[in-house]
Formats: sequence, C-alpha cells, structure tokens
Amino acid sequence: MKKKLCLLMALSLSISMLAGCSKVQARMEIRDANDAYTREDYATALQHYKKAEEIDPSFVELDRMIGYSLIGLYVPEDRSQANLGKADEAVRKLRQYLAKKPDDRIAREALINLYLNAERITDAINYFRDWLKTHPADIEAVRSIATLYAKQGNFNESLNWYEKITLLDNKNPESFYVYGVVCYEKVAKNPPADLAERMAIIERGKRALSKAVSLKPDYFEAMVYLSLLYRQQAPIETDPVKQQQLVAEANRIRDEAIAIVRKKKADATAAAAGKKS
Repeated sequence: MKKKLCLLMALSLSISMLAGCSKVQARMEIRDANDAYTREDYATALQHYKKAEEIDPSFVELDRMIGYSLIGLYVPEDRSQANLGKADEAVRKLRQYLAKKPDDRIAREALINLYLNAERITDAINYFRDWLKTHPADIEAVRSIATLYAKQGNFNESLNWYEKITLLDNKNPESFYVYGVVCYEKVAKNPPADLAERMAIIERGKRALSKAVSLKPDYFEAMVYLSLLYRQQAPIETDPVKQQQLVAEANRIRDEAIAIVRKKKADATAAAAGKKS
C-alpha cells in the first residue's frame, strides 16, 4: 500500500512539474513576443504569442496580444482575402478577450478602430448595441453609436442617439449643446429637401440649445448656434411678420452672446491687472 501511495505521489509530483515547466515555456515565448512587438515586428510577435497559446492557453492576455499583433499586420487598403483574414481573426481574438475583460477600454477602442479601418461600421454599431444591453447607462457607448451612424451617413439614427445622450446626461449642458450643433450642421450643410423635416430638425436643435443655456446661463457658444438656427428657420417661414420676428430673436440672442464674451474678457483683464498690482 505504501509503495502504491509513493508511486501516486511521484506521478502527481511529475505532473505538477510538467505543468510548471509548461508555464515557464509559455512565459518565455511571451517574453520573446513582447520584445518583437516592441520592435514592431508583428509577424514574429504573432508567432511567439501563438506558440505560447499552444503551450498554455490559460493566459487571458494572449487573446488581446494576438489581436494587437494581427492589427499591426493588417493593411486597411489591402482587400485581399489573406489581409481580410487577419482582420477577421483579430476581431475574433479581441472579442474573446473582451468577453473575459469587458472593462478594458483600450482593447475596446482597438477593436472599434479595426472595425472602422476595415469598413465594418455596422459591426462596430452592433458591438456597442450588445454592450448597452448590459451597460445601458454607458454614455461613451451611446456617443460612439451616434458617431458611427453619422460616419455611415444615417443622420436620423445618429440624431436619435445624440438625443439619447441628453436623456442619460440631462444635467450636463454640453450634451444638449452637441445635440443642437448636430442639428444645425445638418440643416446648414446638408438640409433635407422636405421643408417639414427641416423644420422639425431646427426645432429639435432649438430645444436642445435652449436647454443648454438654461443649465448654463453664460453658455455663449450655445447662444451662437441657437441664433444661427433661428436664422435657418426664417427663410422657411412664409409669413413676412414671423420672418422678421425670427430674425429679431436671432439678433437678440447673438447680442446677448457678444455681451457675455465682452464681459468675460473684461473680467479676465481686470483679474490680470489685479495680480500685477
């Protein structure tokens, strides 16, 4: 019985030593991979990271580093199957890693940048939509979706997501300001042919910018864009009297913004003079 027990203990010890050796070998491969990655020799780095993964796949960071190495090898302008395959594998590896480490924002940004470079904007949007199912209050994710829809040329969806930001961040005047500016940019630079649709966007922008000013009364940047939206609305109005009223309101808001800027400059000059004295 003692002999059998000794044999079992010896076997257990040898297995433990083998496991330890495997981890040492894997770490050596990772060390060599890191050195190559630092030199921007991504092909060699990838080779060593994959070797480490074969030896001991328990290192969570390997998915991330394999993904980064593949990103280093990926050429955005190259539409060959081999190059696209690198992007596909990098996406798979980074998503595997993020499933285990969902709060790694740097890895998430690397994945999103890869999606953009590979012209896979819909995949990027879907990634953030999935993320929001479990993190509904993540304003940065909502902002990313709004930006991605804008890149895709889907203004209506983009605007809807900018509006969601104001609902999540309803005490922040800047959120309403950005929403209002987006509305202005649309009607000023790429206006819808339908006047009713254009008017609806103007009204959304005016409400957002008015809210920004109510939260921050000296928000002169918001006032400037609010004034510009009134000027965009005036030509659409068919009643000459209402047109004049809209222009007059635009001028009033503009003058108020100018007065705020002048006061800020005067206060800054007075403060500087006070320090000198």
